[in-house]
Amino acid sequence: MKCTNCGFEQEQQFNYCPNCSKPTESVVGEWVVNPAAERILKVFKDKLSLVLCILMTVASAFPLITGQLPVINILFTVFLWLTYSKSTKDIADEKKLRCVSGTVYANYVITNVVSVILIVCGVVIALALGLVANSEAIMNSIKIELGSVAPFVNQLPASLFSIAGWIIGFVFIIVGVVLLVLNLLGMRKIHAFTKSVYQGIIYHKDEFVSPASVKNWLIFYGVMSGLSALLSISADFSSAISSGCIAASQIIAAILINKYFLNVTKDQAEY
Repeated sequence: MKCTNCGFEQEQQFNYCPNCSKPTESVVGEWVVNPAAERILKVFKDKLSLVLCILMTVASAFPLITGQLPVINILFTVFLWLTYSKSTKDIADEKKLRCVSGTVYANYVITNVVSVILIVCGVVIALALGLVANSEAIMNSIKIELGSVAPFVNQLPASLFSIAGWIIGFVFIIVGVVLLVLNLLGMRKIHAFTKSVYQGIIYHKDEFVSPASVKNWLIFYGVMSGLSALLSISADFSSAISSGCIAASQIIAAILINKYFLNVTKDQAEY
């Protein structure tokens, strides 16, 4: 049989080309040569995938109301919709899935950079206010500037500024370290999983990286996003809606992983 898309030839009849993963025109022969593509198609044909796409669309749209531009979320949503659209035509498009994985990786890299910046800022603040605060000339200048706004500052001892500097610096460092560790442990694994998804289609391997761990991390991130939505609902309604939709999306993604990558029934496993 010859693939009408790339010209690949094989004696066995197939519905999906083993070379390019595209569906063939004739529907004959043994069912499915690419089990990874079939699994992905089952995921995106699930109604929850449509809900996931809609939630991410809302999460990307609401920040635009306040002038924010969540580029990574927008790109992720666009590629997610394109992948879903292809699945309705029985095409597991590894190129679109590669783009989805790329946006996950971009988020991973950006979070790492932000974490490092927080740590560096914490060190600078601790050294600038914590150590330099003992310099009488510098502290007098700071007190004069702050005192013009809040007169009571002039009555505060220089040692208090030193202690405040250390505290603020350590808070920045701790937040940066926690964010970095969570990103290295969680988002890195999620990216490895999404990468294994499109590679599974390319190399016809029904093997995916740590789906159980990824499911747990998605639930964790979902809970964190939900808490963020609750805490910001009074201050920034659009951000709260966006965070809430992201939280729901992460939980749905965890459900889909559990259903199609972990809790696979006999009927689902047979291709």
